[in-house]
Amino acid sequence: MIQRFMNDRSPFKLNWTLFIWNLSLAIFSAIAFIRFSEDFLHSLIYKGSYISFCYSVHPYGVSAFWAYVFFLSKIVELGDTLFIVLRKKPLIFLHYYHHVSVLIYSAHSGAEHTGSGKAFISTNLLTHSIMYTYFAFTSCGMRPPKLISMAITSIQTIQMFAGIAVSLYVYRVKTQTDFPCQQSMQNLLIGTVLYVTYAALFIHYFISTYFHKSSGKSKRQ
Repeated sequence: MIQRFMNDRSPFKLNWTLFIWNLSLAIFSAIAFIRFSEDFLHSLIYKGSYISFCYSVHPYGVSAFWAYVFFLSKIVELGDTLFIVLRKKPLIFLHYYHHVSVLIYSAHSGAEHTGSGKAFISTNLLTHSIMYTYFAFTSCGMRPPKLISMAITSIQTIQMFAGIAVSLYVYRVKTQTDFPCQQSMQNLLIGTVLYVTYAALFIHYFISTYFHKSSGKSKRQ
């Protein structure tokens, strides 16, 4: 609907509005990562992978609060799409598929209190704190070296492979041991499929953006 509205109109610049938007999301992601990941990183270092990936956070603890705020932030981040449409930038499949599917999967995982969600939330927040900081700089006219944008896309891709690795670990625990693991097979399957498709899409984006000049400068924002 908004795209139709913009058909015969000039794009809005919104540079400083977008700067404030991206900077706000960057600051939020950094704070949320620090507060949420304290428990996860302590668990990973001192208790090992099984406790870290198969046991959920305490339902009344600090991490549970930030997990809920994380889910709400996925709704807020849908606003990225509005900026793309109003500025008449290319709206690529990776962008809206990633935003919508992460929101739905976050809701599904939150309802189940999945143990592996601690790793997924932590890596997402860390990546987004870096990504939105970069977007904040570019939205106000700065053009960092190409290597910076390549590094950020690489970090996003690594995040997806980390998600695949955690999913495979949980699958091994659930199918090859007698230990309980707080994640249903349905949620595990959905998460694995999503992370595999994310990884494939980010690799394709990386190659088409940085190595195939003929494809033009596709931008997510």
